[in-house]
Amino acid sequence: MILEEGRVVASTKLGELGTLLAVRAPEIAERANAGQFVHVRPGRGWDPLLRRPYSFCRIDRREGELELIVKALGTGGEWIAERHVGESLDLLGPLGTAFVVRRETRNLLLVAGGTGIAPMRVIAEHEASRRNVTLVMGGRSVAYLWPSERLPASIEYVTTTDDGSFGVKGRVTDVMPELLRWADQVMACGPWQMLAAIGRMRDEAARGPVVAGRRVLLDAQVAVEQHMGCAMGVCRACVIVTAQGNARVCREGPVFALGDVRFEAGEPATVGIAASADAEIA
Repeated sequence: MILEEGRVVASTKLGELGTLLAVRAPEIAERANAGQFVHVRPGRGWDPLLRRPYSFCRIDRREGELELIVKALGTGGEWIAERHVGESLDLLGPLGTAFVVRRETRNLLLVAGGTGIAPMRVIAEHEASRRNVTLVMGGRSVAYLWPSERLPASIEYVTTTDDGSFGVKGRVTDVMPELLRWADQVMACGPWQMLAAIGRMRDEAARGPVVAGRRVLLDAQVAVEQHMGCAMGVCRACVIVTAQGNARVCREGPVFALGDVRFEAGEPATVGIAASADAEIA
């Protein structure tokens, strides 16, 4: 973990996704991995007090640069999103756990929703030259989708929108079954409702017969989004329930095995200790 003063080198508005900030921070960039995040100080003084967590959306170790998707939510988020080229940002990172792509994986399926595109884009850029990559992204409309020109040309990009304004009308789970039969490994990041829907697909696969795509779902990895306080594991503001018990998203996460995460009505279970779903099924 490094405390570094980053310098904004580019700022781009990306529809309804937010503002894409490119920040030069060579020390953090050297150590960062997909799924991890950086904690950004939202001002020069002490109000707002708490830093804001942002997942890495691009990691360029050669240039020493990072990209972050910043939504202008609250006073702190607005301040960060409004930074101009040349201005500095107080960064703490990299923090949290990262996705792990198995060496033997040939067909990699990535699933994203909203700002959950951030770690999926990092993985796509790092893995496109090593294996076949398909990225599925869902959004309310075309304004919530990641622009295809900011993805490696070699990957397959499948989009879904709730209103049918672009790509397949529906949700990411509508197009996943066919792709799961092709994939060797699947990773996802997005809103809790999306992850819960994929979790239900996994539970159904665990109960059902052995079919194509079953093992891929059972081994899926997800990065979860959760409000944070200190991001050091002390305040426990980001605790969720997993198969192993209570887990801090900032320390034990944000990347978890999908089968370990517990959901309640499409939201994270945040109280108590849950038993393993696979044990319940057995």
